[in-house]
Amino acid sequence: MTDTELRCPACGAPIAGTDTFCEACGAHVGAGEAAPDPSADTAAKTTVVPDTSAGAVCEHCGGEILDDGFCGTCGQKAPSPRDRWSEQPAPWVGGVCDKGVVHPANEDAMALAADPDGGFAVLVVCDGVTSAPHSDRAAMAAARAACSLLSGVPVPVTHGVAATISYWTSALEKATSEANGAAVGVAHALGDPAEPPSCTFVAAIVADAVITVAWCGDSRAYWLPDAGDARQLTVDHSLGTALLAAGEPREQAEADPAFHTITRWLGADSVEHSAEFVSQTIDTPGWLLVCSDGLWNYASVLEEMVALVADKSATSNGDPVQLAAALVDWANAAGGHDNVTAALARCNPPVLLHGEGTSRG
Repeated sequence: MTDTELRCPACGAPIAGTDTFCEACGAHVGAGEAAPDPSADTAAKTTVVPDTSAGAVCEHCGGEILDDGFCGTCGQKAPSPRDRWSEQPAPWVGGVCDKGVVHPANEDAMALAADPDGGFAVLVVCDGVTSAPHSDRAAMAAARAACSLLSGVPVPVTHGVAATISYWTSALEKATSEANGAAVGVAHALGDPAEPPSCTFVAAIVADAVITVAWCGDSRAYWLPDAGDARQLTVDHSLGTALLAAGEPREQAEADPAFHTITRWLGADSVEHSAEFVSQTIDTPGWLLVCSDGLWNYASVLEEMVALVADKSATSNGDPVQLAAALVDWANAAGGHDNVTAALARCNPPVLLHGEGTSRG
């Protein structure tokens, strides 16, 4: 590799300087970015993806993967880096994004950022709308645009619960607009198709022992303390919510084909892309979980999610990526009918209050 070779910031695959999207993973790359210095000590997110570059070994027959991404011996296409990857920007924050069992491609996306000292984190999950082509690109572009904006917001000069909520709600409002703009930009780059790519959106900020969340669609955020009352922080923007509110029994409502029809989303055809906001103080250790419906569809009731996370965290050693992988694998074992994303932050109030984001410039 030459010093000037460009790499996709999402998966590390080679890209051309004129590329708008990465051919390997679909991420929006603009004019491309120079390959990062692996020796640099930064809080940037760590992405773990399969090696699908030319010269990689075919998992089917052991042959060589050629430049076109297909095996030169058996002709099988190599796995995409988008099929499954993990991110862990700090030991206390991590996630796994997986295409599931049924879908041929992964239209979920996530983007994470965190301070290593535990004072600040950003978790963003977007779920591409399957019925709209190229929604994987919209989801990736939206997630990374929002995470980039939020992780670059200056540290507030004042603290306290009310000030923290106000400050980060304002930042999340801007991030939602940025994410929507990124999704719309994907549609423009594709020639503004009649059915433009679109996605759901949920973003959570951890700062000063307060969680602040914005969401648009039916991707969810949960606060799951080790002791005390758990809380589903978000309320789905979907016809399913309307069915339940109308008194339809949950089992009957969830069996309705319209249950997962969203009423808000990001993208060029969205009639309502504004987010709702919610906050939660952190006064006891616990997990913040941000996920797509590919996970919660199998544990749709809060008590079921509490039990699931408690069970899987018992063997995860406090590692968010291990726990995320266990949750994703559980969803796949349950059927994997949708793409699955789980992003987690292990929240400890004394650390959160002590850190106060001091490592951020």
